[in-house]
Amino acid sequence: MLLNKLNRLINTIWQQPASYAFQQPLLQQVEIERLRHLAEKPFNPPAHQHEVEHRQYGDLRSVYRGYGLDYEESRPYQAGDEMRFMNWRLSARSNDLYMKVFREERRPSVFILIDRRQSMRFGSQSRLKVTQATRISAYLAFVAKRQNSPIAGAVLNEVTEWVPEASGETGIYNLLKASNAACPPLENENNEVSLNHTLRLLLNMLVHGSIIYLISDFHDLDSSSHPLLLQLSEEHKVIAINISDSIEKDLSQASSVSIYNPENNGVIYLNEKNDSLNKQYQHDAELHFSNIKKTITQYGIDFVDIDTEEDNFEKKIPIA
Repeated sequence: MLLNKLNRLINTIWQQPASYAFQQPLLQQVEIERLRHLAEKPFNPPAHQHEVEHRQYGDLRSVYRGYGLDYEESRPYQAGDEMRFMNWRLSARSNDLYMKVFREERRPSVFILIDRRQSMRFGSQSRLKVTQATRISAYLAFVAKRQNSPIAGAVLNEVTEWVPEASGETGIYNLLKASNAACPPLENENNEVSLNHTLRLLLNMLVHGSIIYLISDFHDLDSSSHPLLLQLSEEHKVIAINISDSIEKDLSQASSVSIYNPENNGVIYLNEKNDSLNKQYQHDAELHFSNIKKTITQYGIDFVDIDTEEDNFEKKIPIA
């Protein structure tokens, strides 16, 4: 398809070849602090639908039974049980001692996956897709801290960089250190880690009931992604955040864009007057993005599409 050919071109282009820009962090401190303040605004998170296996105490229903607020069942008394949890009514009726067992409340961990692969290192206007992904991940990390949730993550480059779980400012620092690093063009996109590979690893790593944010352009979703997304959605709360650039959806918006091609140090000028090319591209692009959304949402995963130039993205992202 025409879109696939253009996507391969997009995977190797930057608007500005200035090498100094490649050495700078994606976000400056003033932007990070703005995102911190943004995360402090009030919001009402929806009810969490998955029982939590994480060990940190909180206010969500967990898989653990013990001392909590939600009565689960009664069981026979065992030596060492605390008398304050005795089920006196049942004990009186049965002439045996019974204890109340409660469902404990725990706090789920927040796992944020940030895609920094070659297709994310593109932007037709003032911001790269990977920069927008980093902004969103920082905002979500600040929200997690506000909710007292542990933070962990993964950053997809040529390999997957795992961010260890931590709470508070440590969790935010670990995530930003990995996601906000300088982002030069990758040497060989063919050696990139696949999204599916990382999702398979997540299935074996995360405890049940985690909150997962997937921030990517999902360009390499395929048929083998389906069982992975299904299992993730059954065990965790998953939110997919698709990062896109306006030029990827509508070639006619590229009328004044010239882009640098590092393969030959040349400049590519997109032809705004080629109507047949624009129509074919428009058709392929609509099909491409529609298939991504359909693949993800059919398993009950929340799907949000965010453009690189959106500043108020927080209004679109569901907070779990």
